[in-house]
This record gives sequence, structure tokens and C-alpha cells, in this order.
Amino acid sequence: MKQNLAFRRYLSAHHHVDTEFQILASEVQQHMDCTTCANCCRYSVVSVDQAEIEKIAGHLGTTPAEVVRLYTVPDPDSHASRTLLNAKQGCVFLDGTLCTIYEARPKTCRDFPHVAVGVHSLGSRLSSHVRWAAHCPIIFNALEMYKHLTGYHPHLPLGATDKPHV
Repeated sequence: MKQNLAFRRYLSAHHHVDTEFQILASEVQQHMDCTTCANCCRYSVVSVDQAEIEKIAGHLGTTPAEVVRLYTVPDPDSHASRTLLNAKQGCVFLDGTLCTIYEARPKTCRDFPHVAVGVHSLGSRLSSHVRWAAHCPIIFNALEMYKHLTGYHPHLPLGATDKPHV
């Protein structure tokens, strides 16, 4: 994590744009099977809006009120929003490494790991990617490739590592 923080500072000081990173990450993503990992489902807090709640309800064959009651909690950062319930294993809809509502999953889940070229959302910022590198093999591998592409040379202490936990 320290190395990736130093890399983020390096990029800022050398005025690198994130488009090159997004291209690399999009290419890496094409070669990864997220169902072997599902760390995004274990570590994310996913906000859902009313339309997403209704879509989940339709998928489950229940009412939006039941989805709210059984599968969401109030968002601590917003009185108007809710988040999907998380347990020790992750999202309430995670079964092993598979999403049980995959076809109705919220936009945040559909967009993860937020590496679409030209998208500049909060989730697609390099600072967000640096935080996710320890959990997401797509982000980790793309960051390592991007370090090489930008000429970054880390100075980690002997024995230090930045490998993702998969």
C-alpha cells in the first residue's frame, strides 16, 4: 500500500493522466474472471437507489419494501440513501464467489472496477484504484503495468510487498 501511495504522488508530480491506466486496466479486465475472486463483493459498500431496489425486487419476485427491509441498511453518510447489507462474507447477495442477483445488480457493481476509458467518476479516480489494489487483481496488475509504463521505480524496504489478497 505504501508503494502505491508513493506511486500516486509520483503520478501527480509528473502530471500523468489516467487515460493510459484506464486503457491498461480495461485490457487486463478482459483476461480476468471476476467470479474467481469476488473481493469487490466482500469489501464494497454499495449504495442503492429506489430504481435499483425495484429492479432487485422484480428479480427476486418480491416487493421493494421487502428488499429494503431484508437486504439493505440506512446509508450512514446519507439520510436519503440505503446500502446493501454486508455480512462477514460480504454482500448479502454473494454466494461463494457468485452474485445471486447478477442480472439486477446495482450500477456500482456493474461498473466495478471503474476502469472504463474516458469515465471520470469518483470510483474511477486513481486514488480509488490505489486503495483497491490490495483487493482487486485487475487493479493490482494494471497498476504494476502502469508503473512500468510511466518509468516509476519504487523504493520499498527489503521484504516489503504490495501483493493483492485474493
